[in-house]
Amino acid sequence: MYVKNYMLKKEDVFIADLEDSLESALKEMGQNDFLSLPAFSDGVLKGHIMKETIYRGFIEEDYQNFHEYLQSKKVKDIYDGKIHMIYEDDEIEKASYLLSKIRIPFLAVINSNNDFAGILTHRAIFDAFSSVIGLEKGYKIVVDMLNKPGQLAKFTELLTKENANILNITIIGHTDDGRQRNIIRIETEDIDDLLKKIADVGFRIV
Repeated sequence: MYVKNYMLKKEDVFIADLEDSLESALKEMGQNDFLSLPAFSDGVLKGHIMKETIYRGFIEEDYQNFHEYLQSKKVKDIYDGKIHMIYEDDEIEKASYLLSKIRIPFLAVINSNNDFAGILTHRAIFDAFSSVIGLEKGYKIVVDMLNKPGQLAKFTELLTKENANILNITIIGHTDDGRQRNIIRIETEDIDDLLKKIADVGFRIV
């Protein structure tokens, strides 16, 4: 999975200009249900501005009138100039790691020419992994297998015989007795019958 498959392309990105008023930026966020916007100046990404920052600024600067505050302040006055970038051909796992370690609303995506290509949000990461796991398809089962060669082959042979389709297999660790624990999503016409046959050949259904 690559960043370019899940990023929001630059032509679809709503932005705030550094010279925009906070009123304009907040209105853009509200109309599109955003918590933040990329901040640009002369077509160049300079950072981002967050809804939280706008409200916090009003409180900390002790304004008495919120409307006056929004009109008198500009994006350039309170935006965050930190920019964290990732290449569009990087793997989504790298992006997920960066977003989990850095407190930012999105990653700026650049192409091979180092030009701005779009942004990658937390939601895009969730969508990517949900797509891989196949959350909207089939049945999820948790199966413990002996940690020795041939177990997975034995399992897949059984599913092939029963005309069941494996959508995804994720290894999540090992049990106290040394078995490998797997989350498996499958498509089958009779899940109860399949679970019985899986247990009958020696696999442990959790």
